[in-house]
Amino acid sequence: ELFSSFDPEPVGAASIAQAHRATLLDGREVIVKVQYPEVPTLYEADFDNLEIVTRFLFPENLPLIEGLRKRHQAELDFRQEARNLAEVRANLSARGFEPSLVRLPSLPDERLCSRHVLAMELLLGASLA
Repeated sequence: ELFSSFDPEPVGAASIAQAHRATLLDGREVIVKVQYPEVPTLYEADFDNLEIVTRFLFPENLPLIEGLRKRHQAELDFRQEARNLAEVRANLSARGFEPSLVRLPSLPDERLCSRHVLAMELLLGASLA
């Protein structure tokens, strides 16, 4: 048990995941990004089909398709997202921007980050939507 509460109703959703509000056992509030289970399979099927069409119509573009496939595979791995977030946060902090001018969420616990799940500090603020 990692959470004292977990809201099953998402606070936000996008094409590959949805975000849920939760509270850790120590009382910290977090956002938990959960990838839709079918997304990796659907992406693979889409790229397989794209590769078939490209092979017949534009074989010179196969390296481009392979590069796109690798990029999307990396985006589906929330561990990579966590590493990127930590790196950007550290860079902004080293230059005095974070937290005085910009706030990026911290990652509260490595156990809360996997290929398909990512928990990060809840930051409250005005919606940009």
